[in-house]
Amino acid sequence: MTVSMEASVRFLIALGGVALVVLASLPAAAQQGQGNRGLGRGAPGRPTPPQQVPARDTTNRDANRDARMTPEQRRQLRRDVHDHGRDIYRERTAGQNRR
Repeated sequence: MTVSMEASVRFLIALGGVALVVLASLPAAAQQGQGNRGLGRGAPGRPTPPQQVPARDTTNRDANRDARMTPEQRRQLRRDVHDHGRDIYRERTAGQNRR
């Protein structure tokens, strides 16, 4: 090989490497571009404002603590669920076949 031919082969190899890097980065760039579609927030290319998370309400937590069921209420609820479950899922009679 001559020197000029060797240089052009190196140039083609480098150009191929750059093309591979560009092609490999396209899915990541496309995925970032899809993030704001359909949301209707801002114009393309503009950053969206961060979402605000509401502060936790500690008074509601205290109210729930007082509203807990007593052990007797829990037992009664279990009985009711069991009884209604028997009504819904009765044993099938011998004449009916499962299909």
